[in-house]
Amino acid sequence: MKSIHLSISWCLFFSICVTGVSCSGYNDVQNLQRELLANYTPNIRPLINQSEAITVYADFGLISILSFDERAGILKTLCFMAFSWIDEKIRWNSSNTNIKNIRLPLTSVWVPQIFFQNSATEQMNIDSKSGSLLYFSNGTALNVFGGFSTTRCDANLLYYPFDKHSCDLQVISWLPDDKLVMVSTDFPYAAYEFENKEWRVLSVRKRHSMLAISNNHSLITFTVEFQRRPAFYILNILSPIPCLGFLNIFVFKLPVSSGERVSFSLTILLTLVFFLNMIADTLPPVAEPISLYNIMVMLVLQNSVFIGICVILSSMTYEKINQNSEVPEKLRKWTALLLALTKTTNKIDSVKMTKEAKESTQVKIDEDTAFEEKSSLSETITWEIILQESDKLYIRLFSLLFISEWLIYIILTIINI
Repeated sequence: MKSIHLSISWCLFFSICVTGVSCSGYNDVQNLQRELLANYTPNIRPLINQSEAITVYADFGLISILSFDERAGILKTLCFMAFSWIDEKIRWNSSNTNIKNIRLPLTSVWVPQIFFQNSATEQMNIDSKSGSLLYFSNGTALNVFGGFSTTRCDANLLYYPFDKHSCDLQVISWLPDDKLVMVSTDFPYAAYEFENKEWRVLSVRKRHSMLAISNNHSLITFTVEFQRRPAFYILNILSPIPCLGFLNIFVFKLPVSSGERVSFSLTILLTLVFFLNMIADTLPPVAEPISLYNIMVMLVLQNSVFIGICVILSSMTYEKINQNSEVPEKLRKWTALLLALTKTTNKIDSVKMTKEAKESTQVKIDEDTAFEEKSSLSETITWEIILQESDKLYIRLFSLLFISEWLIYIILTIINI
């Protein structure tokens, strides 16, 4: 089998270096064709011993990715395929005829019946009956053709818009493995590749295996790995979300008296809903895997909802100020405790001592002082103080949520890249 493979490779190389038929006339080619096809039957495998299996070598070349529909799960590519085998019934002495190779019509010779296993169109058969086959004097047959392929491919949008996809183009033979065996190989030729503006091809892998239907059939899988070019999506889809989430936190810096807090928070919320709908129209409606970016938008949207609730609470607190209402005792105690703990923390952070004993003693003194002042603070707690402290608490809380959520997302994305 190795020698056959080498002969096929040299014939392919020879076909690239030498074009046409050297030193032969029209009548010579016509006579040779008539002689070769005189006792030839296209429906019978071209083997002297019909109990053996014919070996077909297959290669795949990707020219360009035309499109990839994530929602439909369909990959369209511009590609070419090459099949080669040894035809024992078509051989001649090239030294006598001075004809190194000849082309014979596909309708007059045996061609392996091969089709796409995962085709997304009705036309699955790829052994076209139009055109011709290139034959060499040692019986090597070569069939190279190109065109558009449309195959099924499930999208993996977990790391969208930094997603990578791996799509298979499965080629299978109609004949069982005792009649025909397909082997993937690399032929010595190359095709010009056209870059896609949205997708970058990473690699093309080939492997052959067996598929059990009624019998075992040869199956070759060409795996195309490609990655999205994320620049456009980073600028137009990804970057606005963290900007809106960060901007939403500053709603608590607006004066409550202006009445703009509620309208500002609702505007951010509606903008996030718009982006969520835009992402939902792009991504396929599948439950697994869910895009991390989709989850992040939902978290930012959830934070925006909570910010809206907190803004409403701050507006209610401001209304209490205008009404000169009395602060409830429990709320006053909780606010006094918060102020005391904050004051104690500041004191602990500002103390600098070299001995651990003095440091622990000073901390205990600060805590005792804070709790002693709590009773006096609770007497002076007003709605203005509650509003100020609640705004500070909201800013710290939502800033912590914002930083932690996006930090986790960035780490997971970098690991994937």
